[in-house]
Amino acid sequence: MKKLHIAAVAGIAIIAGACSHSNNGWGIDGRLNDGADNTLYIEGFNNGNWYLVDSVKATGGKFEYRAAAPAQYPDIMRLNLDGKYIYFPIDSVDVVNIVSDTLDFDHNYTLDGTVQARTVKSLDSIVAASLAAKGVEATIADEALKRELFNKAFADPSVASVYYLINKSVGGRQLFDLANANDLRLYGAVAQRFATERPDDPRTGYLAAMFKRGRQGQYSQQREIRVPETALFEIERADARGTVHKLSETATKGGVTVLSFTSYAMEASPAYNALLFKIYDKYKDSGLQIYQIAFDEDETSWRQTAANLPWIAVWNTTTGGNEPLVKYNVGVLPTTFIIDREGALAERVSDPAQLEKAVAKYM
Repeated sequence: MKKLHIAAVAGIAIIAGACSHSNNGWGIDGRLNDGADNTLYIEGFNNGNWYLVDSVKATGGKFEYRAAAPAQYPDIMRLNLDGKYIYFPIDSVDVVNIVSDTLDFDHNYTLDGTVQARTVKSLDSIVAASLAAKGVEATIADEALKRELFNKAFADPSVASVYYLINKSVGGRQLFDLANANDLRLYGAVAQRFATERPDDPRTGYLAAMFKRGRQGQYSQQREIRVPETALFEIERADARGTVHKLSETATKGGVTVLSFTSYAMEASPAYNALLFKIYDKYKDSGLQIYQIAFDEDETSWRQTAANLPWIAVWNTTTGGNEPLVKYNVGVLPTTFIIDREGALAERVSDPAQLEKAVAKYM
């Protein structure tokens, strides 16, 4: 998968809260065979972006993680140890088992606990063997191999396995290339399966849009460098003065738009907004817009902050539901997106420290 989707959230984490054994969501039971003490990072995949979900500490090699809530959708995560990754599927309250070691973390490991986990491990083992024997170019060009992989993944009752495979990259290249007619047909089969079996899944629209782009010949290998442009999901909320603002209207004025998901009650909120102030002041005359949606329970406190902001600051009311979070797969606040001058969702920025640099690319 790309180096740049967490299941839709029932509740969100402010920053990345520590888990506890009382949590009743999906989980990981794991062990580092060498008994090393390490911090491992759990990352989610959002239609092109990997982002931090949480961390877990291995003590004496053993680690255990439980999410705060069940996963609403079958999905793919990865475990990151010093830039080495093990990919694993999640669904509902499934618990996967991962055993590896520190030095050869992403090669010599076992992944078990669910049918989907064994499928994903099997897919990765087949690809790894091909890469070792033939290299990247020959693996990507091997139509019989890709058909074998696809049939194995598509036969899994869970959509997580085939979603993982169709987005998988090897050596910085997409294994399934939408510019390739055979690969495009397989991609279309995945898009159709999501449309039929999971019409409300946040990834369904993304897959349909990418398949359409492939058919139109607009897809390129630049996907590894820049996140593919994705159609916006509408957000329509009111600001502190009662004026209703549509994200689609803000993002189609020809300028770059920063879409900010936040909570003013967060301890980190003042520093985050100070960063936005700096970026806004630098680029507002060049057409930069900020559309910020806050998820706060205290309306009075929200109004006091929002009224003093120079950008569009709207409130997701306590009865407004989690639809914006679900559609944009936001599991951690703050999370920021960049919408380009054509009104397309161009990039997700999970690390606020990288936001100014990311915005500059589009200005």
